[in-house]
Amino acid sequence: MKQNTIPIKITTLTPVHIGSGHEIKGNFEYVYFPKEQVLAMIDPEKILQKIGEDHIDLWVAAIDQQQNILNALPQLRDIHPDDIAQRIINIPGATPNAEKNAIKEQIHLGTAQPSIPGSSLKGAIRTAILNKLIKDNPHFVQEDKNLTKKRRYSASQIEAHYLGREEGSNRFGEIQQSPNKDLLRFLRIRDAYFSDPTCVVRNTIINLFRHGWGEKREESSFYECIPANAQANSSLQVPEDLIRQVQNKRYIQSRNFDLLSAQRLFKEINKHSISLLDEEIFFWEDEENPLAIGDYLEHLKRLKNEIEKASDDSCILRVGAGSGWKFTTGGWVSGKDAMGDYILSDNTWTNIKRTLRHKNYPDDVFFPKTRKMVEGGEPLGFVKLSLKK
Repeated sequence: MKQNTIPIKITTLTPVHIGSGHEIKGNFEYVYFPKEQVLAMIDPEKILQKIGEDHIDLWVAAIDQQQNILNALPQLRDIHPDDIAQRIINIPGATPNAEKNAIKEQIHLGTAQPSIPGSSLKGAIRTAILNKLIKDNPHFVQEDKNLTKKRRYSASQIEAHYLGREEGSNRFGEIQQSPNKDLLRFLRIRDAYFSDPTCVVRNTIINLFRHGWGEKREESSFYECIPANAQANSSLQVPEDLIRQVQNKRYIQSRNFDLLSAQRLFKEINKHSISLLDEEIFFWEDEENPLAIGDYLEHLKRLKNEIEKASDDSCILRVGAGSGWKFTTGGWVSGKDAMGDYILSDNTWTNIKRTLRHKNYPDDVFFPKTRKMVEGGEPLGFVKLSLKK
């Protein structure tokens, strides 16, 4: 069966964090080396070789008391990070406090290398395609009954309608989604493994307060990230023979298989990314570029410029933590269709906002009213996909 595997190169344009679900604890799983400005992920076997079995009790006591083991264990003074590390993590900015700050770990897949799973890339691509289809033909989402599942707002009927549906409906009269009939089933993306060492960044949350924009310091955290300008290899795979079979048998009634060709896909992703960046740039210019966001606006303009200069064989999208509500959903709920008209009515959008908010806010308060970014204003999660020549 012809798979049409297309090699691609992935380049991170800003730090990227795909979480493993684990938090790395200071002085237990990592220690800070101030001279080298790095964190060392502790290798227990290396520690044991340095201190000897006779001093295990001292090591355990230091951990229990949350002490810096480099100071608590004499055998570890004046050592190099590599002497006790599984891996080294760079610190380009703010340094976490080992006694207070756990670090959200970057996922490392089978090779123990920092990774971007193919599923994460595919999820971002799925969002771009779904938004294109909605904007081209918004009539389905303009009926309130299609925006709910079991009487709650949900995207499941929308994805079923635009990307693959099961014939018939459930007892609530809702369209059911079938994974076997999903358009994106026919796009496969290989996991990307990076050889570059990771880095730790301080993730800040910028929020709209009564007095203006500022940082929610109590909610700031540290992320282990794949740094900007790291590169890895991956591939796109489209099973052309299988697509022809399902088309011939009319198993999937979709006219959108052409979206899965690499250059068409890249073109649509770039259009999607530019539209979201334009919205974000306009928003912050209208807010007069507050000091709280640092260089965020300049970074957004640089990213937009890079997309505009991109050739047909490359695209830029956003993945992972800190992407924000609009980039995660594509923002079609509050956005405009291909003709420039708002997709949803003011009343429907207001009702959706009320269900999405965790607290009661006046309807005229911005949504979303927070942004996550690296301390100083760098956005998280932007990557470039390029066809390998």
